[in-house]
Amino acid sequence: MTKGVHKHLLLCATPTKQKCFKGNEGQKAWECMKKTLKKFENDPSTKNVHILRSKADCLRVCKNGPILLIWPDGIWYEKISPEKISEIFTSHIINGKPIEKWIFKKTPFLNSPRYS
Repeated sequence: MTKGVHKHLLLCATPTKQKCFKGNEGQKAWECMKKTLKKFENDPSTKNVHILRSKADCLRVCKNGPILLIWPDGIWYEKISPEKISEIFTSHIINGKPIEKWIFKKTPFLNSPRYS
């Protein structure tokens, strides 16, 4: 794999005004994402794959949250839970197979940006 960022995971985890979900489901999903990514980073077989994560206040969807957006794929997952994070990571991030039943929107880059 080439150097650079391969995926960026943005999770609507702790919105200031909770419109899309109640309680601490977003924070639970965020904690699971951090643990899952840490395991991935420590795996020698994935040492050249770089994945960023960002906790977003709001991704402007305001329904069926928490929401997970994966760039540059432009895949939007809804109703994210710790269980879904684990499955999405295994299927989508590692094996390149998005989980269609949890996707509510697709907005991929038209041209993937390239930086030297």
